[in-house]
Amino acid sequence: MLPRQGRRRAEGETGLEVSVGEMVQLRSGFQLRVEDAYAAGYTGGGTMRLNPMEILEARWCAPDDLPEGLLESHRRLIEASRP
Repeated sequence: MLPRQGRRRAEGETGLEVSVGEMVQLRSGFQLRVEDAYAAGYTGGGTMRLNPMEILEARWCAPDDLPEGLLESHRRLIEASRP
């Protein structure tokens, strides 16, 4: 996925405007499923409107206050991105 596509995808799924940086993870798995993760930052634009076909829940939280039930792989990505 290219940064421009990532911005469109993020905006389409969340309503938020982001800047997309480098790829931080690429995994393949069951039945050719591919997961890609990119560093991204909220640019301050847009209004959070979730696409229910893509995202079940979203909220802002501090890296030290991540919610229970967060996938461990997502927790590691968040923790690895901290300065």
